[in-house]
Amino acid sequence: MSKKSMSGLLGIIVGGGWLAMNFKHFGEQGFVAIGMPLIILALGVVYFVRGRSE
Repeated sequence: MSKKSMSGLLGIIVGGGWLAMNFKHFGEQGFVAIGMPLIILALGVVYFVRGRSE
C-alpha cells in the first residue's frame, strides 16, 4: 500500500468519525458543522482511489 493510499485511508477514518460526531450539531449549526469533515472524507476517498491505481 502506497503512502498516498495510506493517507487516504486515514482521511476516510478521521473524516468519517468526525462527520458522525458532528451530525448531532447539524440542527443548530447547519452545514457549518459538517462542512470540514465532508471535505476531509471526500479528499480521503480521492487519495485512496488514486493511490490504489498507481
